[in-house]
Amino acid sequence: MPCEFQMDLCFIREHTPSPFQTVIAGQLNRLFTGRGTWYIDYRVEDGLDIAVAEVKGLAAWETEDEVLRYVEENASMDLEAEADCWNHLQGYQLKVSPKVDAGCCRLQTR
Repeated sequence: MPCEFQMDLCFIREHTPSPFQTVIAGQLNRLFTGRGTWYIDYRVEDGLDIAVAEVKGLAAWETEDEVLRYVEENASMDLEAEADCWNHLQGYQLKVSPKVDAGCCRLQTR
């Protein structure tokens, strides 16, 4: 049964000229294309690169643990520390909501 998921990811690192937002977008593209959409709010503040990514969509995951396991097993870990956004993940929020079939064209939240 498909479930709706919403995940917020907060990445923070010391400011550098390397493309932090591009690296995060590439990871999200590899992980969630066909499963959801995302938006990244990026800013530089007090000498820090701050990126908050919101990912949401429908997928077969039924629990938060399944989503986290998927991300852990499929995220690309780059040996070059500067290009590995997961080293800079400071927090996340995740919610998975089961859906009930409400006919051929729509789903309802259970």
